[in-house]
Formats: sequence, C-alpha cells, structure tokens
Amino acid sequence: MAAKLGTHILETALEQFVRHGPDGASMESIATAADVSKRTLYARFGSKNGLLVAALEHGTARHLKPIASTTPAGAPCEQLLHLASEMLDLSLTKEVIGILALVDWVADHGLAADGPRPLIGMAAGTEVILPILEDAAAEHGDLREDLHFLAAFIFDALVSIPRARILDRREMPDTPEAKSDYLERTIALVIRASPFLGD
Repeated sequence: MAAKLGTHILETALEQFVRHGPDGASMESIATAADVSKRTLYARFGSKNGLLVAALEHGTARHLKPIASTTPAGAPCEQLLHLASEMLDLSLTKEVIGILALVDWVADHGLAADGPRPLIGMAAGTEVILPILEDAAAEHGDLREDLHFLAAFIFDALVSIPRARILDRREMPDTPEAKSDYLERTIALVIRASPFLGD
C-alpha cells in the first residue's frame, strides 16, 4: 500500500513539474493533485527539490527499464544500436522532452552536487549502456578501467548528439532513415576505436 502511494505521488509530482515547471509547481498543488497532505510530501521527500529529484528518477526508470530489459542477444555493437535507437526515439517524445528540461534545471541549480548522483539524464543512460561494455570486455579478457567513461561517450555520441541535431540545431530530420543512417555510421566509428565491441 505504501509503495503504491509512493508511486502515485511520484507520478503526480512529475506530471505537475513537467506541466508547470519547478517554480510553478508548489507542494500544495502537488499534494492536492495527489490527494495527500503536504505533511506527507515533506515527510517522504524533505523538500520540493527532493521531491523533484525523486520524481525524475522515478520517471526516468519507468522509461528506461523496459528498454534495458528487452535488449536482444547478439554482438555488442548490435545491442548498442538497439539501445541507442530506442533511447533516441524516447528522448524525442513530448513527455521525455519535458523530463529532460527538468534534468537541465536540476543541473543548473546544483541540486545533484551533494550526495549520490541521481540516476537521471545522461547518468541513467550511461548505466543502461555500461553492462554491455562490461560483458564484452570480460569476454575478451580486457579489464579496462575506462568503461564508465566509454559508456558516457557512447551515450553522447549515439543519443545526446543526434537529439541535439534534431531538436536544437534542426540539422537532422526526425525520420527512421536519418536516425538509422546516423547511428550505423557512428557505431562504426566507435568500433574502430574499441574493436572489442564489434564481435
């Protein structure tokens, strides 16, 4: 029961934050929308900023878990292409555009500076990619120490950059053909730099 209430609160809070922004959404309005008391919100999350970060982590996990859990078998490069394609398409949806705008707000206001880094935005995407790299490196007996850096680089190359080209710079059309061509050419460059991902 408590877990269901927590999920309900986080879903409601995320919807309110996306709709009204961090400054426009109040604890009172979120409590009203969730049909709980403000005391309940403060008891569970400490502050509005705490609720915002928790709601973002919840929303991010809700979107990424189905992608990570359905990664097909195959070569690492094929798995990365699948993940990248799914995450890129996801990042272009209206809800996730709203979520990522909130992630930027959190970063701009330094809310993630203290304590454990929240699994939102790039950090969450990197964690989805990392297991593929770890498995590939282990299979090749390659005990690399830079896998987390490489995962972040791959996420940027395969998701962040094409997203920016489509949404911000308007250099790339949001079509299956354009995205597939970009991802295949980019993963080829990644494999040249990290051959263990090509097998």
